[in-house]
This record gives sequence, structure tokens and C-alpha cells, in this order.
Amino acid sequence: MTKIFKTTIILFTTLLIASCDLDLAPENVMVDQITYKDAKTSEAALIGAYTRLNASISGAPTGINNYANLGYMLLFGELGTPTLKQRENSSMINMDSANYNSSDHEAYIINIWRTTYNAIDYTNNIITNIIKYGDYEKATMDMHIAEAKFLRAYLYLLLLQTYGDGALTGDMSGLGAVLRLTPYDGYKPEDVSSRATVGETYAQILKDLQEALPFLSNNNATTLVSRTRATKTTAFALLSRVYLYRGSSKNDLADMKLASDYADSVLLNTKNYTFSTSNTHHTTWTFPLNATGAETNSANYSDEVILLSPCYTNATSYANGVGSSFYNKSNFSVDPDFIALYPEGDRRGYIDPATSVVSLIWQGSQTSFPSDKTSYKFNNGSGYNNVLYIRLSEVKLTKAEAYARMNGINAESLKHLNDINKKTYATKPADFTLTSFTTTQELIDRILLERMKELAFEGHTRFDLIRTNRPLRVSTVPAEKKILPVPDYEVRISYGKILQNKGFR
Repeated sequence: MTKIFKTTIILFTTLLIASCDLDLAPENVMVDQITYKDAKTSEAALIGAYTRLNASISGAPTGINNYANLGYMLLFGELGTPTLKQRENSSMINMDSANYNSSDHEAYIINIWRTTYNAIDYTNNIITNIIKYGDYEKATMDMHIAEAKFLRAYLYLLLLQTYGDGALTGDMSGLGAVLRLTPYDGYKPEDVSSRATVGETYAQILKDLQEALPFLSNNNATTLVSRTRATKTTAFALLSRVYLYRGSSKNDLADMKLASDYADSVLLNTKNYTFSTSNTHHTTWTFPLNATGAETNSANYSDEVILLSPCYTNATSYANGVGSSFYNKSNFSVDPDFIALYPEGDRRGYIDPATSVVSLIWQGSQTSFPSDKTSYKFNNGSGYNNVLYIRLSEVKLTKAEAYARMNGINAESLKHLNDINKKTYATKPADFTLTSFTTTQELIDRILLERMKELAFEGHTRFDLIRTNRPLRVSTVPAEKKILPVPDYEVRISYGKILQNKGFR
């Protein structure tokens, strides 16, 4: 995998970078003919698309070999929620109030947009050019195209949940993403597309995933590297998330059934995706302390990880991952009120003062705001932290919530809730039972609380709050401003074709 990453850097530096933002034209056709004709170079191009997904989530590149580690999508998913408390001088503090100024538009708002569309352009080049120029084994070509379609679906879901007007509140007629499905061919005002509706954007995401499924690998996921590529299981997990996001706000039972069924397709998979009940595995397997100074990736990995971007610790091997912003606490720290949600013994957030056993909330930097706490999930101050895209805990919580919305208080939802609630305790707490809740909403609320505690700092919290019609940290932020505005620059250069979200007009 390290060699593939190195090959990717060479190829994309010298040949294949189609656009650093939306206004740069791609290289000539001859480059595409050479690159996509061969299986090895096509695969290197595909790995480049995976790295661009990582860039969209964890930060944009500052050079060929390293990332700024700003955590774009990931941070937007947490800032302005109960998990993180910002400092008054934080450059991202407007995410709390949603009162964005022109500097915000020219900084993280446009960077998230550009970096994600740049990643989509990588996938479009792969899909289009393998079909056009590919001259290697058909099964391998089909798998490469399928992986690119999976990545494109993931990226469009990120755009939809971040910029989509009503995407998480059930408004299928709202403004969704600008759907670009072919390689970028330079800025031409007459060819600028308007935004598709939310419903149309969801339809494209689902189309890509369904078309990808038959051709994705069904491998055994026995190594860390095998968990860095999309498989059938990965697609099932993302489909489960898509249907939960689309249908939970309106309690659409058809969508909830699909979310539940696709979750089952993952949970009933016996191919080495397993859920551990060990209270130590969070801090030794799922979120390992990556080494520094040597060319290696994390030695340990959890069997519950479905898809991740492992961090390589040598910058010459394309270092990536969420950086020091969490560790140093310079812009934000974990909110003490959120820490208080973890009972004594819950290793996800409770630190035993007698033993100082590391939990998933810890001190981090001892020199930068040493009295504040941060997340152990990003525990390397140099930025060498794995980025988890999908893990089994999320799928179990999706199953629990969707099934409860369909069937009320039930044993299946309780099973998954209990699994998540108990796993990080050395002495396991008592199970929730059918008599623990008097209404379905009480059960759903408890599942959502467990979801926030389990998936905190992984970029889910804001979107879960929006889709379940709950307030952000600043409770006065109206529903239409809980998402990001479309960057002003993109609105201007489209000559009115790309419309702004209604909360920011």
C-alpha cells in the first residue's frame, strides 16, 4: 500500500491533477490514454481518489507530501454541537452561531466545497477514462470503476449533508448539490450547472452505490490494508447511513426499513467484521497511538473498522490524518458538560483519578491549555492519526434506531444499544430491558444519546442533531442555518445559476 501511495504521488504530481480547484482545466487526453490503459496506473489513480476523500474530511493539502490537517468536514460535524467548546478567538467560532462573514466564505467554507468537488473530479476521471481507454482484465476494470462510484457517492453525501437545503429534514425539493458526473473541462460560464434538488442528489448517491455493489470485492478484511478499500460490506454500511439520513427526520418507515435491512447486511456478515466487548480495545485497537519517526502505519487495528484511512507517519509516504488541532486545544476543547455525560467506569470519557487510566477523553498537550481535555481519538500531536470513515458501532446504532422507529420498544434495538453501552466498562452495567422505557421516543432518545457519546469527534454529531430536529449548541440557530452557505465565490461565477441556501440570502 505504501508503494501504491508513492506511485500515486508521482502520477498525480506530473500527470493527473485535473484541478486544484474548480477553475483549472485538466491535462491533455494523451495522459489519460496512458494512465487508464493499464491496471497498475489505473489503480494508482484510484488510490489518489481515496486520498482526496481523506483531504475532504481531514484537511486540504499544503503540498505534495503532507496535509494541513484542518479536519474540514470532520470539524464541521462537531463544532457548534455539545461535544466541543470553542475559544473566543477561534478562527472557526462562527460555526457556533452560523453568522458567517466574508472571511469565512473565503476560508473554510470554500475550502470544504473545493476540496470535495476536487475529489469528485478524481472519481469522474477514473469512471470515464477507464471505460474509454481501459485495456486490462474486465473484472479488474469493473472493480476500479465500482470503487470510484462508491467514493463519488460518499463525497456527494458529504456535500449534501453539509450544504443541502433540507437534506436532513426531509425536504426533497430543497436545493442539493451541483451534480458533476464527467471530468472537469475548464471553466465555461455557459456550461455551469445549477444545483440539483435534494431528492435528485440522494437518487444519484443511491444509483452510484447500487451500480457499484455487484462489482465490489467481497474480501475477508483480514488486514489493515484490506480495510482501506471499498467492498460490498462498505457499500451496505454507507447505504444504511444514507437511508437513515434521508428518512429519520420525517420517520419515513420505508427508508427506516432499508436502513435496517442494509445494516443487517453488515451485521450478519461473517467476514471478519466483529464487535469487541473489551473495555480496552477503544484505546488500543480502534484508536491506536500511532508511532512517529518511522515509516509505518498503526500496528493494531480493530475488527470493527469497516473503512478507514490509516496514517502513514513518514511525510514522504503521503502523510495524512487529523492533525494537531485536537491535541493542542488551541481553538477548541471537549466541553466539560459533555464529559459529564459519561458515567464512572465508561472508558470512552471517564478517567479514573486513582489510576489515571487513559480514556477517549484525556489531557492531550501538557503545555497548551493543560487543564482542558481533548479527544484521544486523535492522540498524536504531529497529526499522525487514523481517519475512520465507517465502523461497526455506527452500523449497530443505525440498526437500533431504525428498527425502533419501525417497531417501537423491541429486543433487537435493545441488544445493539446494550452492546454499545456496555463495551467500554470493565465491570459491565446492567442491560436495558423492555421495561426500561415507557415510550418509543424514550428508547430512541437513549439510542441517540449513546450515538453521540460513541461517535463523538468523528464528524457525525451536527448531522445527527439536524436530522432529529434537535438544537445545536446555540439553540437560537434556525433550522435553515444549521448547514453551511454555498461559497459566495461559487454563486458569483455561476452568474445566478447556483443559488444560495435560503437561510443565507
